[in-house]
Amino acid sequence: MDCIVPFPARRPWPSQGTMGAVTSEEARIKARYPKAGPADYILGGGAAVAVLAAIVLVALTGVRNSNPDVVAMIRGFEVPSATEITAEVVVQRKDPSDPVECRMYAQAESYETVAERVVEIPPGADKLTSIDVTLKTTKEATAIRIEGCRVAD
Repeated sequence: MDCIVPFPARRPWPSQGTMGAVTSEEARIKARYPKAGPADYILGGGAAVAVLAAIVLVALTGVRNSNPDVVAMIRGFEVPSATEITAEVVVQRKDPSDPVECRMYAQAESYETVAERVVEIPPGADKLTSIDVTLKTTKEATAIRIEGCRVAD
């Protein structure tokens, strides 16, 4: 047995007299949401340019800051006494002939700063330089950190 599914009935075309007529609801919506004017397109274009400029600025800043001139890390440290802390610092430079300054801090268990020192690393032959640094403390230190490094003047 064949199953015949009839096509859905088509809606009749509006009569010639109602073509283009606007109902009261359509008129209300058009009045509430007017068509975009030239100022709207200029404002939208300006916003798009501003967003694009911000994206480019963030990308360029990220690329520039992702490869600094000098960076350092603490490979390890030990506390030989209550008045000093010794750390092995590894410094990486773009140009090994540049002298470098690194500011280091030692902290006590209470997080107070118990030592501070600016370490000067002389020019070298290798991009990676490892040095041992000792800081004299006012109290027993439990941690050491590098606040930042820069190429010396």
